[in-house]
Amino acid sequence: MTTCDDTAAPCQSCSESDLPVNPFSALRVAFGMLLGEDDFRTMMGNPRGKQMLHSAWLHGSGVAWGYQVALGGEYQLSVSPGLAVDGHGRELFAETSLCLNLMDWVTAQKPAGDTITATLVADFSCVPTSLVPTLADPCDVTRKHDDYSRVLETVRLSLKADDGSPPSSTPADYRRLRVLFGLLAPGTDQASQDALASIEAVMSAPDGNRAQVLLAEFRKLAALDAVELKPAVEAGVDGLSLFPTTDEKSGVVLARLVIKQHEVSGAIQIDKVDIDSSARTTLLPTSVIQELTAGTAPSLFGSAGTPDHGGPRVLPDSLNWTDDRTLEFEVTAPVNARSLRRAVRITSLSADRGWADDDVDTIEVRDGTTVVVRLADQLANDTGRLIVRGTGPEPAFGVDPAVPLAGVAGGPPAGKDDGRDAVIMFPRRPRP
Repeated sequence: MTTCDDTAAPCQSCSESDLPVNPFSALRVAFGMLLGEDDFRTMMGNPRGKQMLHSAWLHGSGVAWGYQVALGGEYQLSVSPGLAVDGHGRELFAETSLCLNLMDWVTAQKPAGDTITATLVADFSCVPTSLVPTLADPCDVTRKHDDYSRVLETVRLSLKADDGSPPSSTPADYRRLRVLFGLLAPGTDQASQDALASIEAVMSAPDGNRAQVLLAEFRKLAALDAVELKPAVEAGVDGLSLFPTTDEKSGVVLARLVIKQHEVSGAIQIDKVDIDSSARTTLLPTSVIQELTAGTAPSLFGSAGTPDHGGPRVLPDSLNWTDDRTLEFEVTAPVNARSLRRAVRITSLSADRGWADDDVDTIEVRDGTTVVVRLADQLANDTGRLIVRGTGPEPAFGVDPAVPLAGVAGGPPAGKDDGRDAVIMFPRRPRP
C-alpha cells in the first residue's frame, strides 16, 4: 500500500495541545480527588515529554530503519516504510510507502537554471481519529455531542530547496570533540584552539600512557562543549524551548536530490534525478556502537599494555654519507658492536633486477651510539635501504639494558625478548 502526500502545508486537523508535552510536571492524585480533562492531559504529557526530551538531546535526530527513497511512475518520489526520530524526539513511523509528486514541486519552484538541488524531509504530523459520543459542553453553542478519542501520529514528506549548504539532520554541535577526532577542520575560534591543545597533549604523551591522556582530554573538551549547548528559541515562545532545534527545523533529512530539467513550450520536462541518501543521519543501536568501538581496542590496549624495555633505537634523520662508501647513523642508547655484524644489511633497487644486496665491508661503533657502516664498493643503484634487525635469531643488541633493538625512534614499544626492525630508505650519494 502506498500513501501519496501532495499537501504543501502541515496538517492542521489537530493542534499541539492535543499532544501535551510537560516532562517536569506530573499528576499527584489523592483519595476522593475529581479528575478532569486537564489532569489526564498532565498524566499523559509527563512520560511523553520525558521520552521526547531524552531522545532529542541524548540520541539526536536520524533514521533508525527503512525510508528508502526511489523514483518511479510519473515523476513520483517513493519512500518505503521506516522509522526515524526527529529533532523534538518524536518517532516518525511510516507503516506504508509514501510518495510525493516531484513534477508539481519543480513546476512550483519556477527554476531559473537547468539544475535544482533539494532536500527530502520527513516531518511529524498528526490527525484525530475515532469519534465517540461525549456530553455536550454547556458553554459550547454548537452543542457538539461527539469528539475524537484518538490522535494518530503520522509522517508528512516535504521537499525544500537547498540553500547551498550540505543538508544534515544533526546540528553542528560538540565542535571541540569533532576537531579532536578529525571530523572538522580547525579554525581560529577558541573551540578549535582548545581541541588543538588537546591533540598536542595526546600526541606528546608516552605510548604507554596515550590512551589515558586521550580519555582525560576527551572529558575536558566534552565538558566545555556541553556548557555551551542550549535549547533553540521558538518564535512566539517566551524564553527557551525544551529541544535543541525549533519545531520548524525538526524534520529528518531522508535524501538530497539533484534534478536536471529544461523547459519546452512553457512546460517543465525532468531529464534526470540523482538521489543521494548519504545526506541523512542514521541512528545506530547501542549494541552496534559497542561492537564498532571494540574494534579499536586491540591497538589501544596493545600500546598501553606492552611496556617498552628501553632497547636502543635508530634515529632516522641521523643517517648520512661521510664518503662514497661510508654511511653513519646514530642510536639512542649504547649498542653492542659485535651484534651488528649479522644484524645490518644494505640493499639497493635496480630497475632490471629488483633488490640486490650491497656488500658490507666493516661495521664499527664510535662512542657507543654512532654506527659506521663501510661498503665494499659504492652503492650499486640510486635507491638504497638500510635494515637493522631487532628481530630474528641475530638482532642488534643494546648494552644497558641488554635487550634487542627497538626499531626507530618514536615507534611502538618493544619487548625484552624480541625487538623491532629499523628500516630507512636513502639515496645514493651524488658523485662529485
